[in-house]
Amino acid sequence: MGEKQDSVKKLTGAAGIVMLSTLLSRLTGFLRTLLISTNMMPKGYSDEFLLAFTLPDLVYDLLAGGAIAAALIPVLSTYLAKGNEKAGWKAISTFMNCTIVIMLVLEAIFFTFTGSLLGILAPGFNGDTGDKELLIRLTRILLLSAPFMMLAGQFMGILNSYKRFAIAAMGPVIYNLCTIVSIALFGGKSAELTAWGVVVGVVVFFAVQFLGAYRHFVNYKPRLFLGSQAFRKLLALAIPSLLSSTIIEINLIIARGYATYSDEGMLTLLNNANRTWQLPLGIFAQSIGIALLPTLSEHFASENFHEFKKILYKGLRVVFLLCVPCSLFMMILNQDIMRIIFKWGKYSEREVFFSGVILLAYSLALIFSSIMTLMTRTFYSIHDSKTPLLSGVFGILANYLFNAIFMNFTSMDIAGTALAYTITAFVNMIMLLCIFKRKTGVDIIAENFSHMVKIVIAAIPSGLVVFALQRIIKPNVESKISQILAIIPPVLVGGAVFWLVLVRFKIPETAYIRDLVRARYKQIKGYFTR
Repeated sequence: MGEKQDSVKKLTGAAGIVMLSTLLSRLTGFLRTLLISTNMMPKGYSDEFLLAFTLPDLVYDLLAGGAIAAALIPVLSTYLAKGNEKAGWKAISTFMNCTIVIMLVLEAIFFTFTGSLLGILAPGFNGDTGDKELLIRLTRILLLSAPFMMLAGQFMGILNSYKRFAIAAMGPVIYNLCTIVSIALFGGKSAELTAWGVVVGVVVFFAVQFLGAYRHFVNYKPRLFLGSQAFRKLLALAIPSLLSSTIIEINLIIARGYATYSDEGMLTLLNNANRTWQLPLGIFAQSIGIALLPTLSEHFASENFHEFKKILYKGLRVVFLLCVPCSLFMMILNQDIMRIIFKWGKYSEREVFFSGVILLAYSLALIFSSIMTLMTRTFYSIHDSKTPLLSGVFGILANYLFNAIFMNFTSMDIAGTALAYTITAFVNMIMLLCIFKRKTGVDIIAENFSHMVKIVIAAIPSGLVVFALQRIIKPNVESKISQILAIIPPVLVGGAVFWLVLVRFKIPETAYIRDLVRARYKQIKGYFTR
């Protein structure tokens, strides 16, 4: 019993560390997005700057993204749990060495054919819309950051495998801070100088992760152990997961591609709303998923399926509990939220309106994507990366289809792109849950249905309170203090109502969240009382 409680405490602590670090990362990422809107959007090159990340991000997703969670962490965690660290590092060394070689080839191709590739990825950029030559220059600058970003991501996977979550999670915060400095200094003057600043930020990010992971590199070998059983196992997991990660980027490319047909600046507004709803996604689902993955992998490796299922359900229930009110509040307060975050300088009420509509279309994606994120990592923990891949391929087709429908047969314009993503996330979520039931016999929906219904019921009076208070309390749209003061009562009172109903229903996950908050409060308090 003591061992189980200790395991839960460690898991709670790990999740809390990652959530705190992720919160800092998302907040600094928010500030970066805000500065793009305030410093670069008035100059007319914010769309080009955002689009310039497409090819560099593609390099990362092809060679690092999905493999970190799907292959690198589960394989290394499994070998560490079995006390066979050297065998795990044979696989890691080979994987890293192979990706470096492939990365050099991709970089050469992308540098050579930048213009042709961007003609496909940004079809709406023509002589009248968008500066394609600037986009090409920015892309080539940012491609220099791709090797450092790829290796930094792999180092993060190594640190997570050793359960050193804090160092791994703080790296992106440092990268965001460097990027923020670059945009603040150069964003309103030169898009090219800003891009060079981003490259410097990625190099710093790489250095931090490398210094954190350096001591674990005692078993690293600059060789290719292609015949290693561990590497073959890692590769079997990595290839589908890398393709799955690439699929996520392809969905973003589809969204950006359709956005280039809209008016100037709409792609930036789409990015603003996208970053907004992804803030709670990162804090809740992704951080909890990162903390769960090594533990789920260990329980699967030791065939402790009872604990595996128990931890999975706790993670899903906590994420659902947190995401439902957040999604509901974003739906009701969409324009208020976007006004508070982004209305600075020349950001107009017209832009607040459009970005709010886009956020409304994205809102339910928070719930669907959060569950999908945890389920994807669950499949990774049981060494199945093919299922997320198949689901992702179907998602690309669905995303393209829904985008085409909304763009050609409705007047939704850029909001249709956001809604297409939300519907696609729902389809992918259902697919993953159904396939998991077929593969394992575990019916997640049925076994957690009463729990989900109670949370939805609790959200109804909470939403009504938020809606009523929003109608009563109107801010002065020209005053930032007034905007903030107007949104506080709906959020606090609505959140309190939601929590009280949950306590009344005796939802056990409320105790988990309470303990999580208390643990982080004591940890932060300890820093200031030493």
